[in-house]
Amino acid sequence: MDQVLFAGTAVTREGAIGSLYRLQAGTQWEKVADIPDDAAVQAIVQHPARPQLIFLATRKGLYKSEDKGRSWRLIPIDADGAQFWSIEVDPRNPDHLFAGTSPIGVFESTDCGESWTRCHVDHPERFTIRFGASRVMRLAFHPTNPDVLYGIAEINGFMVSLDGGKTWKGESRGLLGQAAHAHLKNKIETSDDAEGMFDAHAVTTTPASPDSLYYLCRMGVFESMDKGRTFTDLEVRNFAPFSYCRDLRVTADNPRKLYACFSIASRSNAGAVYTSDDLGKTWRRADSIVTPQSTIMGINVHTADGKGVISVTRGGQVFHTFDGAQTWTETQLPATAGDAFCVAMI
Repeated sequence: MDQVLFAGTAVTREGAIGSLYRLQAGTQWEKVADIPDDAAVQAIVQHPARPQLIFLATRKGLYKSEDKGRSWRLIPIDADGAQFWSIEVDPRNPDHLFAGTSPIGVFESTDCGESWTRCHVDHPERFTIRFGASRVMRLAFHPTNPDVLYGIAEINGFMVSLDGGKTWKGESRGLLGQAAHAHLKNKIETSDDAEGMFDAHAVTTTPASPDSLYYLCRMGVFESMDKGRTFTDLEVRNFAPFSYCRDLRVTADNPRKLYACFSIASRSNAGAVYTSDDLGKTWRRADSIVTPQSTIMGINVHTADGKGVISVTRGGQVFHTFDGAQTWTETQLPATAGDAFCVAMI
């Protein structure tokens, strides 16, 4: 492990910087020179098979580093002004990548991110939101079936591809089934009380249970074994004092071990990292020695070392551990940084 940390921010107030920050453990956070101050970094992904490569999904396009984040270049893409919010590497093919956009869209690369083509996406926005077009916040590969991929769109739920990512369709049946339960009805932006279940933030898979997908939204963590036709509520509220969920990751050396970040709402004064050793059946707090003071917006794990975990709050607190959550170190992004949304460690 190089013990280098990255954090991405967005311009959320006048004068704030929405860019990439880098920290060598034991030093101070520094803004990366090659990324514009208004890029708005939404995802940081180190290539799992080629660790020298790191990708950024930003609202200004996709960036690529070939020297572990020391220098960066913008990848030219004909995306008609679309913003990039997510990027995922095929676990079976190191040259194969997908990226998600706002408005809802998916792009595919077969040459490790050098060129991209638009996929066909049939996922009309169910809800109109006041803070812009819906965005594909996360993509995930089925661990064993290369034809199956999953995606989620904020406020607009779940989508699936059954042809290796060439075409995508929305799948709402399972979410509507959960939204029929009284305790999962929720609305903030619209008059539809199914809104809370469609306010998606992440989707994750694990080789420990290949047909499972973990869907994270405003209402909690949900598991589907049938590509989203039905979901099971993992009832994280039974283990944590809040269940608004932003992110979930699977550790590199133990595919049954999950880390997730829970908070009160998109903007709040609290949050926590929880871990599960049994694929989400039970949860316990992993970061009780620290005190997040705002919503935890992102969590990530080291691509090879299961003891490396990092999280970030909207207000710029970054917490990391190199020893499997036995100890945590807190650092603070500079005061000029905008709201933080994503982190990574290499």
